[in-house]
Amino acid sequence: MALFRMAAFAGENRALHPTLIPEAAGTLSLNQNPTKGDLRPWKNLLTVATVAAGTQTIYRMGRDAVSDSNYWLAFQGPDPVHVVRGPNASDTLERTYYTGNTEPRWTNTTLAIAGAAYPNAFRKLGVPAPTTALTAALGTEGDHTGLFPNDYYYTYTYVTVDNEESAPAPVSARLVRYVNDAAVLSAFTPPPAGYSSVIDRVRVYRTQTGSDATSFFFLREDPVAGLTTLADDNRQLQEVLETKGWRPPPADLKCLTGLWGGMMAGISGRSIRLCEPNVAYAWPIAYEYVPLDYTPVALGAFAQNLVVLTNGAPMILSGTAPDSMDEMPLDFVQSCLAVRSVVNMGHGVAWASPDGLAYIGSGGPRLLTAGIMDRSDWQAINPSSIIACMYEGRYVASYLDGATRKGFVLDPSNPAGMYFTDLGFTAAYTDDLQDTLYVLSGTSVRKWDAGATARIVSFRSRLFRTPRPIPAPSCAQVIADAYPVLLTVYADGLPVFEEDVTSAEPVRLPGGYHAQEFQLEVSSLAPVQSVAMAHSFDELGQV
Repeated sequence: MALFRMAAFAGENRALHPTLIPEAAGTLSLNQNPTKGDLRPWKNLLTVATVAAGTQTIYRMGRDAVSDSNYWLAFQGPDPVHVVRGPNASDTLERTYYTGNTEPRWTNTTLAIAGAAYPNAFRKLGVPAPTTALTAALGTEGDHTGLFPNDYYYTYTYVTVDNEESAPAPVSARLVRYVNDAAVLSAFTPPPAGYSSVIDRVRVYRTQTGSDATSFFFLREDPVAGLTTLADDNRQLQEVLETKGWRPPPADLKCLTGLWGGMMAGISGRSIRLCEPNVAYAWPIAYEYVPLDYTPVALGAFAQNLVVLTNGAPMILSGTAPDSMDEMPLDFVQSCLAVRSVVNMGHGVAWASPDGLAYIGSGGPRLLTAGIMDRSDWQAINPSSIIACMYEGRYVASYLDGATRKGFVLDPSNPAGMYFTDLGFTAAYTDDLQDTLYVLSGTSVRKWDAGATARIVSFRSRLFRTPRPIPAPSCAQVIADAYPVLLTVYADGLPVFEEDVTSAEPVRLPGGYHAQEFQLEVSSLAPVQSVAMAHSFDELGQV
């Protein structure tokens, strides 16, 4: 008379009426791992490390070595910390930059793991420039026969022990002298507080024409310790000054994001700032972009596109140089509700918006949850609390349900349904080297899907409705990797059968009733391939 079958398990659909849900989807999916297509449970989490209480962001340093336990950088504070490994291919110390809760900083394996509680040490990102101009005076005079006097201007920069160079000091007053005269330079400003052990040299530059608006060329480099005066002894000038306009990043820079071509981006106030390519400590004011009408909230990137998420519609910056980026506003008014919800998926960027899980990729913007959850369903899971990352090409998220954190998984390439889980977390980190997801629960860093035991996976079918009430089905069959599997049969909304199925052999169902609506639900510790219910054993064998 009728055959009811579940042979595909494509997640949970909350947007449609239970009778209109696609055949592969269901009304309940809990702890389902979607990687194999069957009804497969996630394994429990495996604890691999412990961090300090109050940690909100985790990041594993030592990324070139396979390890679960070394070295977990733990960041506290209410704001998310964004961490970016430096783009220098010759760097052997894994220089790492981060923003959030404090001024922008950097660390490396020498500083970060020198002691417990990583990062153990750090340095402020950026090199402050000298604030006062040099005084240039005439020194030893030469033979002026046949010569004419020229105008000369001077400036200087700070240089750190890491060979990072600041922007130049204000230009000196004009010094009129002959080409074979010497000059005495003085009024060098000592490094500012906090930089005495970092800035160890100065570099002096001079014009070679008679204008302070022309290029400055390298004259000499000298230690800063005890420096009072230096001489311009007319040595050969060398390379041109490159650091004009280079500034330390703004103190409020946040949402640090690595880009193509050695660039990085961040948010400062209402503006988007970019650094000098391959010079992470230099953030010229000329590389600033301000979205019209909206305030930037978070950043994401895919291909050569910087996605600027705002409190309104997003925009995209694209280009090959920070001073000539193209700005493209999007007609897609989906604001970003949670900075931690933003995930770079490789092919696009996903984030929590008021109407659902928003996404922008090469095919344009869309809601990944459209047709799966309506706005009220989405708002019920508290989207402003979402913390997410990418794992196996899927969006893995945790949200706050009352005082408890729960989670869900969604495949952006095939969003047929949502895979909910009772596994929540307060921070997440995807290790690309190991293709592994780590999450934070309390003070424990835990490896996703790596425990020795599985969680109970549950799935409830869509609502099967017949044209009129029919007699009770008489038998059911569960095909699984292992047993028992708990099978529950619902008839007109009431459970009429709930027992452990212990093998692939069909089981008898109770009769004595008529019903028009039926649902099947299974719970298991092992993968399940199909569930069927019918009025006869012959019907169970139908494909």
